[in-house]
Amino acid sequence: MAAIASEIGLDEREIAARKRFLELGGEDEALLREVHALTGADGASFSEAFYNHLLEFGELRALLKDDAVMARLHDTLSVYFHSLTAGDYGPDYVHDRLRVGVVHQSIGLEPKWYIGAYRKYLAEMIPLLWERLKGDPARFGAAYKAVLKVVAFDIGLALDTYGHAGQRSVLQYKNYLEQVIDGMPAGLLVVDAGLRVRSINATMSAMLGVPEDVLGAHPELEALIPAPELGERVTAALRTSAPQDAVVVPVYGHADGVRWFEFNIRRTRQAGDELLLLIGQDVTFRRQARLRLQESEEFFRLTFSQAAVGIALLSREGRFLRVNRRLSGIVGYTEIELLQRFFHQITHPDELDEDKSLVARLVAGEVRDFQRETRYLCKDGREVWVALSASTMREAASGQLRLIVAVEDISRRKQAEEALLRMASHDALTGLPNRLLLQDRLVQAIAQAQRARRQVGVMFIDLDRFKHVNDSLGHEAGDQLIVEIARRLSGVLRESDTVARQGGDEFVVVLADLAGPDDAALVASKLLESLFQPLALCGQEVFPSGSIGIAMYPGDGCDSEALLKAADSAMYRAKGSGGNHYAFYAADLAVKAEQHLRIENGLQRGLLRGEFLLHYQPQVDADSGRIVGIEALLRWQPDGGPMVAPGDFIPLAEETGLIVPIGEWVLEEALRQQARFAELTGGAPPRMSVNMSARQFRERDVAANVERLLRETGCEPSWLTLEITESVLMENPAAAADTMERLSGMGVHLAVDDFGTGYSSLANLKRFPIHCLKIDRSFVSDIAGSDATEGDDAAIVKAVIALAQSMKLEVIAEGVESAAQLDFLGAHGCSRMQGFYFSRPVTAERVEELLREQGG
Repeated sequence: MAAIASEIGLDEREIAARKRFLELGGEDEALLREVHALTGADGASFSEAFYNHLLEFGELRALLKDDAVMARLHDTLSVYFHSLTAGDYGPDYVHDRLRVGVVHQSIGLEPKWYIGAYRKYLAEMIPLLWERLKGDPARFGAAYKAVLKVVAFDIGLALDTYGHAGQRSVLQYKNYLEQVIDGMPAGLLVVDAGLRVRSINATMSAMLGVPEDVLGAHPELEALIPAPELGERVTAALRTSAPQDAVVVPVYGHADGVRWFEFNIRRTRQAGDELLLLIGQDVTFRRQARLRLQESEEFFRLTFSQAAVGIALLSREGRFLRVNRRLSGIVGYTEIELLQRFFHQITHPDELDEDKSLVARLVAGEVRDFQRETRYLCKDGREVWVALSASTMREAASGQLRLIVAVEDISRRKQAEEALLRMASHDALTGLPNRLLLQDRLVQAIAQAQRARRQVGVMFIDLDRFKHVNDSLGHEAGDQLIVEIARRLSGVLRESDTVARQGGDEFVVVLADLAGPDDAALVASKLLESLFQPLALCGQEVFPSGSIGIAMYPGDGCDSEALLKAADSAMYRAKGSGGNHYAFYAADLAVKAEQHLRIENGLQRGLLRGEFLLHYQPQVDADSGRIVGIEALLRWQPDGGPMVAPGDFIPLAEETGLIVPIGEWVLEEALRQQARFAELTGGAPPRMSVNMSARQFRERDVAANVERLLRETGCEPSWLTLEITESVLMENPAAAADTMERLSGMGVHLAVDDFGTGYSSLANLKRFPIHCLKIDRSFVSDIAGSDATEGDDAAIVKAVIALAQSMKLEVIAEGVESAAQLDFLGAHGCSRMQGFYFSRPVTAERVEELLREQGG
């Protein structure tokens, strides 16, 4: 109330002035106190009469909603009339009267009811006052005047509250309109009949870049927007009062060039004056977008017709709706012939099921797009390899789903890949599979035997007295002998078996799906018989023979490395018997089992006691000499015993499943150390490589586990490389691809470890989101040597480097131990290496020293 009194101006001076004007003085206040004493006992009758009078009017009864409200009003009226003649009319009285007036105004009581209420009060008071003072007419007249003065004083206060409320409402409404106008997303200009700007909102001011002080002089509209068309339309609106809509005009002088404004113009009147409202918006972006759309449509038309790849628009059923000339050239059909066909009618039968499945998923919305390599059948019957990319769109007009496909002819690339694959997986002299393909075939044979509960035979064949042939008849004769031996071995074996050249005069045979050792012995006898047939070399007849060592899966080993090692040992036993014999691998199985059990128990204890530790081997950029990566290598230091070599315990850990918790520890420890390296290098550590075992990679939650460890250690995903062997990828390519997609999607780098020891993965390499190939140390070790395997290993290393470069992958060579190896690798484009030549595996502290030495 004090605030309202202040807004109205009812301070003590104003109150005194009003009393003075009403001639309400101290004598009147004394008389009113006398009247109060004379009539105070009749306050209840006043209230009752006034209350009953209110109830006679329906409009007032509507404000009295229930009995509780009526009761409160009855009591309030008594207090109100009682205080009217109390004789104290200071600030507190004024505030109380203002409060009553505000309440009455807020509930909707109109001033007429207020005035009527005071009339009713006087009508009840005058007879009562006459009755009390009729013996003293002069006293009655003075008391009557005093009551009339205070009633007039009260009525003035009440009307003040109504006037104040009306003014506040107008101000609020004005403020509301101003805020709405200023907050409009559209600009507003108000122009008078003389075409001068009367007002402008904030949006229009910003659009025009006009400061507010410029508008004080009411500038002409043409000065702000010098656009003849706008002036013409404004004049037309004034003349005809017809709305002028969509008036688009350029506005120059902006920092970013010409802007385009669109106005809608309306005529109105205010206080007798004609005004124009110009409501405008900046349509520059919309106009530019429309122009860009037109340009884009023209660009698309030209691109579609002139593109270097085939492009087609298909219905959701796969019917060609539109094709470009390049697609017609790829498949040999004319545009009209293609428009009469569905995509599956030109798809190779062997590719049809997968293509249809992917298209169905695309149409169903399960995938947003897909890319794959597939084969089409040309009109002349030829097969053509294409890289297919497909996605969906909806036509703007009809809303129908359409398929957009891009088709690139990759036939030449496929031919080059096949040649590269063959060169990398086959022996150049004999055409037989080399060690690379042998490893893959052996892994496949083991996996198949494991599923079928069958056996696999591995034969290591070494020619007897081959050096004598080379020395006496020359290397050309030696090569002829090797080629003939390869032919004879292949002639004896089944199609399901594999014969590979290991190098020099050594061959390996893989016999798949055997019932037992007797089957292997029978084949070995046939091979020896075939080898011992006479052969003419340089005009001389020779009788080749060989020594064959045989190892059986699963009895002599559960992986390719163990079986080859066992067969090699057995071969030396056969050669020790004078040659032209075969021998089976024989080992003390009990000792082997006991050793496995001891290592397994030790691994369990090692996990509990924390006996595992990590060493780190730097990966170096040979050009700059800087450390660009670090590989974490697991070591086992049993308490009180010598350190155990990884090759002695990791295969058993893999077999028993202990590799999973051990591998998780390795990953977590490597990441924690990587976080420390990151602090040392200012947040840019060399990427940490961690080997992931086959068992660990097959875990369903491997990606989630990696994500958790990255989060817990605070490492960036890009700081981590996970190394996965080829054989792991090829056990279940689809599942491997899914896991790798999740890991790659996080930002983790993926490397294929021991690359060159598998085969199938080469044909499927592009399926996996890999970033790096690591050349196996077995190939690197001989690339700069002088033995008979130099040519094969060098060719394989060069092929792998070329393959990585063609696929834009990093390539790292493992096991670099000499300057000659470094020079060979560098000369053929491999600059990233690791090996003893640079550093043996070292502790984390030593790595930190190396990083400090190279400046972080």
